[in-house]
Amino acid sequence: MDYDGIQAMMHTETATALLIQGMLFSTLLLIASFHDIRTREVPNWVPIALIGSGLLQFQLVPALIGLVSTSLPYLLAAVTTNGKIGGGDITLMAACGFVLGPVGGLLQSIIGLTFVLLFAIGIVYRHGLKKTKQTAFPLVPFLTAGGLLTFTLLYL
Repeated sequence: MDYDGIQAMMHTETATALLIQGMLFSTLLLIASFHDIRTREVPNWVPIALIGSGLLQFQLVPALIGLVSTSLPYLLAAVTTNGKIGGGDITLMAACGFVLGPVGGLLQSIIGLTFVLLFAIGIVYRHGLKKTKQTAFPLVPFLTAGGLLTFTLLYL
């Protein structure tokens, strides 16, 4: 086999791994969203499985930096808001940072939290500020939308 054949084979293997990773990432985030909507909890196995999907295209330094840098703002927010952001949100974002790296994790947060903000503005417009302050809604579906969009922007 010549050099070009080896490169073509490696590119095909990388593309296949990326496709599988994207399918796993999407499916796991959607599962987490449905659970969060129904129970306001994220199953503990979902972030673990997400980290497993990150091993398909694994680079140690970006994965670890992404894990820490993506989850840290959520941890700080949970501490400062007396638990309005839960542990499931923190571990889910840590796992997403592991998969997407620090830039991807940040982009996912920006996109997902922008969706939350737009949703909240819509509730304020429709029901007023007082009712909106009393309304709790799941965060994971918005973070999932941000994650799916980010994965698509970064890798496809």
